[in-house]
Amino acid sequence: MATEKTLLEARGLISGFLKDRREALGITQAELADMSGMGIATIKRFESGRFWLNLKQYLILCHHLKCYPFLATMEGDEKWSKVMRERWTRTGDKN
Repeated sequence: MATEKTLLEARGLISGFLKDRREALGITQAELADMSGMGIATIKRFESGRFWLNLKQYLILCHHLKCYPFLATMEGDEKWSKVMRERWTRTGDKN
């Protein structure tokens, strides 16, 4: 089930994944803000895991960070958390 705790975990995983991607591409937060048309405060708040992007913002960041938004069908609620962690967990995380 998508509980508030699971949703907050997802936000942290997604923001961490996109931050790592930005850094891997050598793009600064200021450059990403400029490229995406978002304010640097929005980028910083999102990357810190304290801010929910709307779908449009998320898709814009995925485009500029050259990654795909992940969509797939699921077989049951319990699997949602597992797949989410597998898809968005960063290499150095110990979840």
